[in-house]
Amino acid sequence: MGSVEEVDQEREFDVEETIFVAVGKSVEESKTTLFWAAQNFAGKKICVLHVYQPKLVAEPMDINFSADRLKQQASKAFQEVEWQKLHELLDQYLLVLVQAGVEADKVWIEMDNVEKGIVNIIARHNIRWLVMGGAAEKYFSKKLAELKSKKAFFVCQQAPISCNVWFVCKGRLIYTRGGRKDKSDLEIAPPLLLLNSDIQNEQSENLESETLTDEMRYLDAVGDVNDLERISRSFGSQCSIYSSWSTKRVVDTSKLALCFADEEEEEQGQATIEYYSRLEEAIRDAKSSKRKEVEEAVKRWREEDNAVEARCKAKALENLCAKEMSQRREIEEVLTREKQEVGRMKNQKDEFIKELQMVKEQKSVLENWLGESQSIVKELEEKIISAVELLISFKEKRDKVQMEHENAAREVNRLRIMLTGEVARFCSVQIPAFSFMDINEATHNFDPSWKIAEGRYGSVYKGILRHVHVAIKMLPFYGCQSQLDFQNEVEVLSRVRHPNLVTLIGTCPEFRSIVYEYVQNGSLEDRLACKDNTSPLPWQIRTKIAADICSTLIFLRSNKPCIIHGNLKPSKVLLDANFVSKLGDLGILHMIPQNEHPAQTIRLCNNPKGTSGYMDPDYLETGKLTPESDVYSFGIILLRLLTGRPVLNIVKDVKCALENESFQAVLDISAGDWPLTQAKQLAQLGLRCCEKSQLNRPDLVSEIWSVLEPIGASCITSASCLVSKKPRQIPSHFMCPIYQEVMTDPQIAADGYTYESEAIRGWFESGHNTSPMTNLKLEHCKLVPNYALQNAILEWELQL
Repeated sequence: MGSVEEVDQEREFDVEETIFVAVGKSVEESKTTLFWAAQNFAGKKICVLHVYQPKLVAEPMDINFSADRLKQQASKAFQEVEWQKLHELLDQYLLVLVQAGVEADKVWIEMDNVEKGIVNIIARHNIRWLVMGGAAEKYFSKKLAELKSKKAFFVCQQAPISCNVWFVCKGRLIYTRGGRKDKSDLEIAPPLLLLNSDIQNEQSENLESETLTDEMRYLDAVGDVNDLERISRSFGSQCSIYSSWSTKRVVDTSKLALCFADEEEEEQGQATIEYYSRLEEAIRDAKSSKRKEVEEAVKRWREEDNAVEARCKAKALENLCAKEMSQRREIEEVLTREKQEVGRMKNQKDEFIKELQMVKEQKSVLENWLGESQSIVKELEEKIISAVELLISFKEKRDKVQMEHENAAREVNRLRIMLTGEVARFCSVQIPAFSFMDINEATHNFDPSWKIAEGRYGSVYKGILRHVHVAIKMLPFYGCQSQLDFQNEVEVLSRVRHPNLVTLIGTCPEFRSIVYEYVQNGSLEDRLACKDNTSPLPWQIRTKIAADICSTLIFLRSNKPCIIHGNLKPSKVLLDANFVSKLGDLGILHMIPQNEHPAQTIRLCNNPKGTSGYMDPDYLETGKLTPESDVYSFGIILLRLLTGRPVLNIVKDVKCALENESFQAVLDISAGDWPLTQAKQLAQLGLRCCEKSQLNRPDLVSEIWSVLEPIGASCITSASCLVSKKPRQIPSHFMCPIYQEVMTDPQIAADGYTYESEAIRGWFESGHNTSPMTNLKLEHCKLVPNYALQNAILEWELQL
């Protein structure tokens, strides 16, 4: 079974006064061990110890449920029979001990391994005295002095040291294993432990001879076979003792006969010999009778097992019959329901046949209607085709007229600007216009993973437009601003050029989108928050960024007319690879129609990032933007560069730190060791910029730039050392694909690539009508100047 199962209930024994005797399945083989224990431990209580080895029962086959249940019941009945046999075996042992006049008890355990079961019982009941067989009969000899049984050897090795064990074979002690050697054990242990095996064997033989002599005397005095049987029963069927006694008695009979002849009592001796012959015959008859009784008992047990199995089979058949009856009733119910369903379906079939006949009657009528409808449809299709052709011609004419109107308006606007004297340095610049398909392809169908930012003024996508990395600003569509007004506003912004402004590359009027250069190092907001585990900005670069922003604001203010950013905050300050700041979203407020009360709208806007914290309080109250509004926003940015703290309560925290002379506690230590004097000077300047009243704010040129210019100049060298030492690489889109040189007159061909004018014209003049990059045939050989790229190249060269 693999696991020990305690069958007998837990019991308590007086282990000091109880001798435990291990017995097996055969009562005859274990009697000598029991008698030896009873003779050598007179006055002690003897407890029979037995390990029951369960017999394996075949598992039931998975034929059907009823058969499995029958097998289970048969298996249970078999186990009950085995328990009954076990208890009968133990009762036989107890009967032997009781008939011998010994107080007896029993303990047993169910386990596959006998020796492990013995050790388990010893440990469980803390047994102190144990007697068990020490060798099989085939190994027995009078000179045997060691263990010849694997079970005995295992128990000798594994039993607790507190247990004394006597190993006996055929009534002879062959080996003794003493327990723990303390004083109490020596006092309790019987003198038998102090004797050797030879003395013990002699005592055993003398005891047997004395017992047999006493029996012979008693038999001579009584002289009756019935008395012999009664004595035999009183000694508990000690067959081995009486067999030995019978053999010795035959020898003694022959000696007695000689003795009687000498004494001339031959007749009396002959009578004695006949008497003992009858005695032996009575013993043989008793053995034969006992054997028959055992056979009858075994036969009776088998019949009882068969009866139990028959009852189990009958019970299983009854259950199977009941189950089949139940299944039959269920099948009859199902058949009844199906019969009803068939009847219902038959009725439906009749109804469907009637409807089908009606449909057939109406089919001819419908076919006539269908023929008339097809003729009508054909006429309508011809009319629709003619209408579509007319619509297409009207649309082409409309698009042509609209294009002529826009070109004329653009030309009038250009002439008006030239006549009024407002011609800027880049007045001849024409911003490329991209189609919606170009924008859609550049952003991979507006893939969400390509979205850079999203806010109140639209979304920003990263894209690749004509092989150049760009940032595309998607403005909202609400409002009534015309496409022409939008294009005019973009043209005005395209003329505003500064190294610290994001370059405007082109526009998509039909989708209200603006295309900017892509600045790869992210925004100032991301770098202050160390987004994506970027390293903090050193204080030298932060000071240079502040100076760049101030320089850009001065440039915008000096423009005619004055340009106000109106949405200045760290997220609008972008950083390139050399940490040069570039201001973005210039003029976005002018391109988006405002409500009647814009200030109220901004105040009610719930912005978790604190956008309103950079807004001028006067603008939030009046809705009117002024150059001083950008000064306020610049002051908040300057305080954030110094402290790295969120915009909420930043003015109050810096002011308290300066008043309490603990300004160093609010400085951003991740930027390095700030020069404390310059940091305090910048903090005081930022607080002045954040004054609520516009009249109290400092002037950009005379007050702010005069402070930032010397500080920024001293930080330019150290800031450049902190940036990568690699030489500045030429942007790939500045290079001509044919000459592999920086372009001076970039031209856009029909394949969408930009080439040097001289190179692409030479390509066409040599007889080619295909693209130098894709080798595909071009739709035309016209060229369009790429003024935006030309201006970007000029600005890049000025920075070298």
